[in-house]
Amino acid sequence: MLILILLYFNRCFSEIVKRDPPDLFNGSDKSCASNEYFNIKNLRCSTCDPSKNLTVSALHDSCVCNNRSIFNGWDPNGYRLCLRCKDNEIPSLDKSFCIGLPNNSSPNTICGDNNIIVDRYANGTKMKAINCIRCVSGTVPNQDRSKCIKCSYPFENCLCPIETHIILPSNECIPSKKLPDWTKVTEMFEIEYEESKRESKLMRYKLHSAYYWCQMKQFQSCQLLSNLCVLTMYQELTGPCRLLKDIKTSKYNVPLPWIAYNEKDVQNIFNEDKIKKKFRLVKDSEDSYVQIVFSKWSLNGTWQGFVNGMKVLAVCKEMEFLTDLRFTVDYENKCAVSPQDFLSERTTEFYDIYLKYRLSNETYIYPIPILNLNYKIGNKFPNKYGDKSQWQLTHRMFVFENPNDFNIEAKTNIAPTTIRYLKSAALSIRVKKGPEEGLINTPLLILSYGEFNKEDVQNNRKKTFSFKVQFSMKSNVKRNMDIGLGILCSASVIWSLIRAWAYTRRSGQRPIDLIAVLHVCIIACGHLANVFFFVISITALHAFVYYKWQAVAHVLLPSARLQYLVRTYVIVSFPLKAFEIFVLIWHHVTVDIFLIDWEQPRAQKQTIFDVSAWRTYFVANKWGEIQTVRKTSVLLQLCLVVFVLKVCGLEHWSLNIPELHTSPNHEAKHASEDRVFRFALSVVVYVGVYLIQWILFSGIYERYIKNSIQEFVDICSLANISLFVLALENYGFYVHGRSAHGFSDTDMATLRKQLRREEEDLVRHRGLVPESDHQTFQILIPTKLRGIYKSLLTNLPHELSRFNITNLKKGNKSVSGSGDHTMQAYVTVNRFLAAFIEHALKDLDYEVRDRLFIEALLDIELHDSKVKGIFFNDNGHSFDNVLYYGNELSLFTFNLIFFCFVEIIAQNYLLAAILTGLCDEAIARIRKYCSRKNFAKKALIDENFLL
Repeated sequence: MLILILLYFNRCFSEIVKRDPPDLFNGSDKSCASNEYFNIKNLRCSTCDPSKNLTVSALHDSCVCNNRSIFNGWDPNGYRLCLRCKDNEIPSLDKSFCIGLPNNSSPNTICGDNNIIVDRYANGTKMKAINCIRCVSGTVPNQDRSKCIKCSYPFENCLCPIETHIILPSNECIPSKKLPDWTKVTEMFEIEYEESKRESKLMRYKLHSAYYWCQMKQFQSCQLLSNLCVLTMYQELTGPCRLLKDIKTSKYNVPLPWIAYNEKDVQNIFNEDKIKKKFRLVKDSEDSYVQIVFSKWSLNGTWQGFVNGMKVLAVCKEMEFLTDLRFTVDYENKCAVSPQDFLSERTTEFYDIYLKYRLSNETYIYPIPILNLNYKIGNKFPNKYGDKSQWQLTHRMFVFENPNDFNIEAKTNIAPTTIRYLKSAALSIRVKKGPEEGLINTPLLILSYGEFNKEDVQNNRKKTFSFKVQFSMKSNVKRNMDIGLGILCSASVIWSLIRAWAYTRRSGQRPIDLIAVLHVCIIACGHLANVFFFVISITALHAFVYYKWQAVAHVLLPSARLQYLVRTYVIVSFPLKAFEIFVLIWHHVTVDIFLIDWEQPRAQKQTIFDVSAWRTYFVANKWGEIQTVRKTSVLLQLCLVVFVLKVCGLEHWSLNIPELHTSPNHEAKHASEDRVFRFALSVVVYVGVYLIQWILFSGIYERYIKNSIQEFVDICSLANISLFVLALENYGFYVHGRSAHGFSDTDMATLRKQLRREEEDLVRHRGLVPESDHQTFQILIPTKLRGIYKSLLTNLPHELSRFNITNLKKGNKSVSGSGDHTMQAYVTVNRFLAAFIEHALKDLDYEVRDRLFIEALLDIELHDSKVKGIFFNDNGHSFDNVLYYGNELSLFTFNLIFFCFVEIIAQNYLLAAILTGLCDEAIARIRKYCSRKNFAKKALIDENFLL
């Protein structure tokens, strides 16, 4: 039974208070002319038809019968029917019948100043002519001169007949039959708060009065009753909303205010095509602004005109600039508000919100629905869920309920128990795309109310208010990202498999084993980091470029989802890239390296021990110098990036406005920075500065000033020393530094003479192959050679491999002979590798060849080198693969990802630059230190002579 009653009330409420939203209104917020009234139904100025004896009311809010006509009912459209009286007659006071004029009077001069006009006898019988009666002392005629005022009741004895009437708290006497018993229960006057329900003095004082006069078709009372319904958060089963339903179903045919939508319209209202205005992004154009207007009502139901802009919701002072909203520009602000902010300045007011725009030189306003998250049915809040079919959209709202407006009886303010205020407001506008680009769907205003309790009011405790304007559009960004990631991740996995296969071949391992699988994962880390960062960078750059340079809305500001994805992928990319750099440096500082000295003793009685060692140390120190040489300067890079972003003002390009500004103007001052745009700007500026620096370094500096890598090759030839590097078990690099003159341990004059002869092409070429200048190679050595080389180093005692001059200075006798043993080991390895290079070993040989196209393309080797080694001609500096120089792309992407990683977390370009520089310097120092240790150990030279 209870369920049936609830369903009945719910159905009644849907039919009574809720109705379809009106079509577009053609109106203006300007004041109406003196002969016009403002039609609340269609929100435009209208005229009254004089031919129907109608004239404008005193408040200019409706048409009433003129002073020569009487009221004769209502037409089907809800307008008054007026009947004109004869020339010698005037309307009665209640304009229900015509009555004759008193003797010697005209319609303009009826009775004296202190007289009342009487048109009925005491028993209610109509008089034939007006009777003028003078009020006794102490009484005066009321406003319409119908009676002498001494009491509030319209009865001759000044008593309200309790048999047929009832006295309201507002001291009004109305017929009892107008107030059924069910309207008098306590629940009718209660307002539900978060903690409990409490009776409202305002409801007790105003509710029945508004209900009665609304039945009498008094428009202002109907508005008051609607406002009271809004205060109860549209509670349907009791209170003013229930009374509105009762009026609608009664015989009075009262046109009630529209304050709510039908449930059936919620599904379609956001897909309607009634808003024909096309918005653009052209600055200073009227089409680039979304204009919002509020229709303002006082608590007692008086219409107070339109309020332009979002100032109604400007609870925070920072929002006072909000008038019109820039199309596609999101806005969000939070501030702390206290009860005193409202109590001292505001009164309780109610608003209907509209979208205002011009089309074909006419002004239109369109109602914007409101989603009140505090709307409650039973114990559920249907508006808080995503199921639109359960939503209840409304049309009227309030910002703050001032208890001083509700304190009817007290002459002074009292401390309120609970005050409700607007806690959050979000205006959501969905923009269409495709053929309908520039158009928008019906906007939606989402509201949530909070409360100040008694303690909050007494302590003037502040609470948070948030306001947001958000534009949205159906987007394929996530789908495109997924496609890009899917394709590139698949490609990176395939490339990782190729690199892992090449690694196993170069390492002499089996193609498939646990180590190979592990290496695939290690290689994939770096490639996946590149893919993640590349895809997210392209996505952010696409959003930035399209938004900043579009004239029609093709894309909007990045959504919260895209911001989350950008942040997530950058954070994920950083550890993956850092792991790649760690593995890269580990390989660099663990390579096997040896300097082959081709110099021979000049005298017959001299031995190899008599050859100068300074050339070897000179080459070794030069090798140490180029360990961390890069194609660009990281310090210069970061300084230029900070200069461009901070000093030149390009950081302001990340503001969420369509234009580009290098300094904040009036509009930009109130705009916020978009994180996706900041990220895109970081990438663009960093990459742009890097490319300029790389072009200048590669095209000018290295070509005309200094090329450190080529200088090292020349120094090897000058010193008559070759570089032999094994990066993996069977794979490495060879720099042929054998002097074309046969020796280099000579005086300065001879050295200059040798260089001159070489310049004049009077000596043989420097290359490994006769008549060739090719000095650098990628090498695959035979397995047997690797075994012999490893055994030579393995058989060397550990203490010998660490021999240095410091031990001799300390007088350590245990290593007194270490120098000879170390030198002997060095000579043995030197002769062995030199013999291999000269094809002097019977079972160990190699051939020089060019790579196949597929080998050069994929950086792999398809030939087998188990028996015979292969020296591949390279680009002249392939050995830089074990240096910073040959891994510039990996180092550059690491610096870029680290810079963006810090920036996206800290939102600070300067901090990102500082930390990136410190990180790069720390890694370079560690890299140099470890390389120095490894070189001394593997090349069998004294570490103390290494700079």
